[in-house]
Amino acid sequence: MNELQIDYFLAVARNLSFTKTADEMYVSQPAISRQISHLEGELGFVLFDRSKKSTQLTAAGKLYYDFFSEFKQNMQKTRDMAYKSTNEQVGSIRIACLEGWNNVTCIPEALNNFKSNFKNMDIELSSYGFKGLLKALGADKVDVILSLEGTLEDYDDIMRKTVTKVPKKIIFSKMHRFANRVNLSPKDFKDEKFFIPVPEESKYAESRIKSYCRNQGFVPNIEMAANIESMILNVRNGLGVAIMDDWTIASAGGEFLSVDLGMTDDVILAWKETNLNPAIGVLVSEMLFILNDEAKV
Repeated sequence: MNELQIDYFLAVARNLSFTKTADEMYVSQPAISRQISHLEGELGFVLFDRSKKSTQLTAAGKLYYDFFSEFKQNMQKTRDMAYKSTNEQVGSIRIACLEGWNNVTCIPEALNNFKSNFKNMDIELSSYGFKGLLKALGADKVDVILSLEGTLEDYDDIMRKTVTKVPKKIIFSKMHRFANRVNLSPKDFKDEKFFIPVPEESKYAESRIKSYCRNQGFVPNIEMAANIESMILNVRNGLGVAIMDDWTIASAGGEFLSVDLGMTDDVILAWKETNLNPAIGVLVSEMLFILNDEAKV
């Protein structure tokens, strides 16, 4: 279970209505129902009686409502105490994110909240490619990395936390020959050049691109670009296409057209298990809070 599921459950319990809760939290009713069903599955109890015209808590639901209400109160108290106890810490936290994520709104929001509570902590930001992130983390050059799931399987001593999901899309130029076509599908691009950046990391990037396209029923024609900027330059000028996530697209600018792949990547925060920097837990908490709040909109 996760905090978002608990928030949805408490809101439905207060409103006694899935529809009212969906409107209140700016999400679809099926999304709330799905999360409640997952929670019920994990707990092993039905929480709401849906057989009547109005939504009602079951006997088990009432017990869990009291439990989770107290849990949320205690969680906030503990969080406040943690902030208070660590606010006087003096030091720094070094954060590195994936190249191309230079316009992700949740990062400055989280860091602003972090700085307001960790007034004596300096923040250092940097960006690397996939391999560069791991090298920097392994060499203790950074404390926390923000990357994609699937890049850390060979590292047992690294802690990780999934913070959100980002949709994957094929992007192409407004000058592309498909620019005026409607109802495009990913397979329509099977004969296009698919640009990938950073040659030293081409093996990993190529593997991911091939995996995305294989799920769409074709093998992509991979073309190397010197870096992300070169990849974007080629796509912008109609020389091919690229597969990017929403965060990278936002950072690249809004002049691209896109086709949704119907797939997402997990975004993770990762840090070394042996790193005892107390600021890490607060940073992770802030990122989760900001991203969960965005997911409700």
